[in-house]
Amino acid sequence: MRPATVSILALLFVVLSLPAVVAGPVPAEQGTAAQFDDPSPVIVPIQEFANYLTIPPGNVTVSDHGAVNVNTGTAVATDAASLRGQHRTTAFENEFYDTSSTSERSEIIRSEVSWAETRSDELRVRRAGAIEAYASGTISTTKFVRTMALIDTEARQISATIGRVKDVARRSSYSLPRRLDTRIENLRGEVEVLRGPVARRASEAVTGDRRIESVYVESSDSGYTLAMVDGDSYYRETYLADERRPEATDQFRESDLYLVNAANRRGIELYPWVTNDTSPSGQALGETGIYRFRAEYTSGDLTAYLDGGTTNVFREHQRQSLAAIPVTDTVTEQDDSLRLRINRTYETGPMHVRLVDSVTGEPVSGTVRIDGEYVGTTGADGALWTVEPRPGVPLTVRTDDGTVFDARLPP
Repeated sequence: MRPATVSILALLFVVLSLPAVVAGPVPAEQGTAAQFDDPSPVIVPIQEFANYLTIPPGNVTVSDHGAVNVNTGTAVATDAASLRGQHRTTAFENEFYDTSSTSERSEIIRSEVSWAETRSDELRVRRAGAIEAYASGTISTTKFVRTMALIDTEARQISATIGRVKDVARRSSYSLPRRLDTRIENLRGEVEVLRGPVARRASEAVTGDRRIESVYVESSDSGYTLAMVDGDSYYRETYLADERRPEATDQFRESDLYLVNAANRRGIELYPWVTNDTSPSGQALGETGIYRFRAEYTSGDLTAYLDGGTTNVFREHQRQSLAAIPVTDTVTEQDDSLRLRINRTYETGPMHVRLVDSVTGEPVSGTVRIDGEYVGTTGADGALWTVEPRPGVPLTVRTDDGTVFDARLPP
């Protein structure tokens, strides 16, 4: 990047003109050169496509595909969480509008925020406990996904409740005290990073509102990745607790750039390809030291959450169009009756499986399992999109007539 030369007066004017917490689109070649140029050990580069956050291979303790089916217990818990959130929001509004006293309204909001902070803390503890239990083999893949789905649902309810608190305060004659407003914004940021696109779809699957063939899961002792194919898109979410250090000095605030611009620069360094197609935007989430970096490009969208203490991404969501993801390797296996073709993209990325008759070339329907776990069927067109596991995992296809075809993904 080229450093820009500006006069001191011009620089002061720009800094004083910047908004408090939000930065709009930041072109890759504009502004002061970034200071955070060390590569992140957890961001995997992909040539001519979006980089992605991952668990370092040496830290992976479990990797598996799991089914996400309708589950009565989780469905009831999900519905109960929704009802509790709706009831609490209604009760808050009634109590707030029943008084015109500023001090009483402040106390009502303060009580609601305290409740939400406690619930947010509880969800983080549950998430950490689920990660630890899954990594140690105490709970199954399906149980882990259901737990993440329920945490996502409850986090969204907290977000909705606190969002409503902010809306009610803004629309009334009441003015939020600055300290209370900061608590709300901090809370919204902390709750936002509890949610994810795969967990949300899983929550819809366990309640019967969506059908999902399988979810790929891998974990370390303190992080996880969920990935899946839904329709014509691939979704993934990753959380790495070790890259989040809220007690550390916020290095973006300490830089000579405006804090959000500094975080944006770091995001552009970590995800350079996405800037070819879009101008990313960023926002500081309250005073949490969390910075949201967002980019919507032609073939997908990326949301990365950077930590000011590490300057690294600790939480990431991605959606990618299946048709746009570059194929990096093709594996073909064939015997006298069947030919299996596997188009690979990247580890834990989408993978296209196609099964045909080796003589006629006609598509063949079959059930696909990866490491023994069901991931879907090739169907009438002989094709299936699923999630690529780590190398060396066996893949088995059983045709409708009982023929079994085995393959193994090479490194």
